[in-house]
Amino acid sequence: MEQLAKQLGWTHHRTTQRGEQAPFEITWLAPDRGAAIHWIEDHLVRVDYLLVQGPAIAPTVSSLKSRIDFHSSESLQEVFDGTRDSSALMDALHALGVYCSGPFDPDLFALFRWSMHDPDPLVRRVALLTASLTDWPEFIPLVNYVRTHDPSESVRAQAETIFDVMSTRAEAVREPAQSSHQEGG
Repeated sequence: MEQLAKQLGWTHHRTTQRGEQAPFEITWLAPDRGAAIHWIEDHLVRVDYLLVQGPAIAPTVSSLKSRIDFHSSESLQEVFDGTRDSSALMDALHALGVYCSGPFDPDLFALFRWSMHDPDPLVRRVALLTASLTDWPEFIPLVNYVRTHDPSESVRAQAETIFDVMSTRAEAVREPAQSSHQEGG
């Protein structure tokens, strides 16, 4: 990544060392200062990934896409279609959790739903964990189902915790929206 950053003329902004609850991260600024590029080696979710943020990210994203192969919704579906090994499926779930940071995608949601019914309880637990990384409220009914119907006690317990977190997060999003609606109306 550092070699690519140099080739693209990015300016090093900050390096954050890995901590117990924080991943290793290098941040660069694009030459036009319209984007910050974050290289994250996340030991918590076991995925390394790029995050591009800022008011003018399109040129940076375009430049990256011309040099690096990225997962797409279709490529992730192909990975799941070709994976039957539990270890490979868990790796695919970690990548899926990072990829799903954007708006709700019903096709990708279906991959999570399928994984939460996998015969291996460890795969189901990883599916729950990675689902909790998204901000998709559509997961709440699915996690609620898992917490009451999964055959594994440990999966149900994890689903209970994740259900509570997701419900609290969804409620926190609803409350400001309701109060701003009440103030304006």
